[in-house]
Amino acid sequence: MKLLASADLHLGKQSSNVPASDSESSVTFTWNRIIRLAVDNSVDALLLSGDIVDRDNRFFEAIGPLQRGFEKLGSAGIPVVMVSGNHDYDVLPDIIKNREYDHVHLLGEKGEWESKIIETRGGELQVVGWSFPTQHVGVDPLQQIKGANLNLDPNLPTVGLLHGDLFDQKSQYAPLDSTAFPVSTPQAWVIGHIHKPAVLRETSPFIFYPGSPQALSSKEPGVHGPFMMTVEGQNMTAEQIGLSPVRYETIELDVTGADSESAFRDRLVHQITEHTQENAGELEKVSRLVYDVVLTGSHPSVSGLSKWTQLADQFEQELIPETVATIRKVVNKVRPVVENLEELAKQPTPPGLLAKTILELEQGKKSPLVAELVSKMKDRIGEVNRAGTYQPLNRFEEQRDQTDESAEELLLEQSRQLLGELLSQKVQ
Repeated sequence: MKLLASADLHLGKQSSNVPASDSESSVTFTWNRIIRLAVDNSVDALLLSGDIVDRDNRFFEAIGPLQRGFEKLGSAGIPVVMVSGNHDYDVLPDIIKNREYDHVHLLGEKGEWESKIIETRGGELQVVGWSFPTQHVGVDPLQQIKGANLNLDPNLPTVGLLHGDLFDQKSQYAPLDSTAFPVSTPQAWVIGHIHKPAVLRETSPFIFYPGSPQALSSKEPGVHGPFMMTVEGQNMTAEQIGLSPVRYETIELDVTGADSESAFRDRLVHQITEHTQENAGELEKVSRLVYDVVLTGSHPSVSGLSKWTQLADQFEQELIPETVATIRKVVNKVRPVVENLEELAKQPTPPGLLAKTILELEQGKKSPLVAELVSKMKDRIGEVNRAGTYQPLNRFEEQRDQTDESAEELLLEQSRQLLGELLSQKVQ
């Protein structure tokens, strides 16, 4: 038996930093790829673990593509079994009820565990599922499964579908205890909510996050796509199939010795070209390869480097056939050229104060001054995030996090640039 498993499509959404005019930017593009993959491989069922529809876009943008996909699967004799997540807890049931399908099954409505035996061309498949009853759920649904009276047949291959958070026990999105999964049945769990694909357990029960099949932002790097599950008796395995037309990557570029804008530019293009070609084997389905470039090393003009990178986001080049590489942003983590930062930090001067701040941030120390600077930086990040001008970034989850870690990173970056500028002026 072959099962195709996915989650977190967020239909109605599009990948960030990709032109909206490109059809590949829309999640509908990957949804159609999933349908084609299922039909071409004659899979026995398609399993979906929640957040199929994005809350911000909801009903009207998702209903057409979703229903057309269901109809194609129905014509191919492929049943669909799914649960709803925190984004589509109310929308997904409405879409299904809008047009009745004999082959589409939504399990666990109203937050109640449910089991169903599905007839597939490969035999009977037993599926257990739980759906979000509201947008926020602060309790672990696995704690309720023992008392659900599911009457499972232990002789049938069984898969569990669930949407929840295995990494945050204080989550408002169904915090899951990894030790609470039933030992024998189901033999595999397909979990939604986390967008990064991850196999969490390979022994029975097999537990994994398929992740979002289309990478939606720079926070979701690497390969994305559904998982093809193979069922042999009660043994189950899964292999990811890269389908996302968009891929995000972060690379580091050492700029030490790049003493001219031309030398820096050549080094940058070479690094991106080399990385793209090294990963060409994983890019067959990728149309847009979006890079974040982190500058490292030391340089006499840290602020000068920032000027050299101002137009880097206009880089666009087809480095391998049918895959266009672009730069989303450049992060400047370059150190100014200082013979002895520790000695400079002892001086009661503006450069000395900056050097001391840099050292404390690098070492994870927080003097009263650094703590105050971090607090003010967090406040400033919050102000920017709330500003109407930057609200579109929120939709794509591209805003900077308002956390100590994010504030410290930005403060360190700015301190290094300012110290480099002061030292450069001193030399002149």
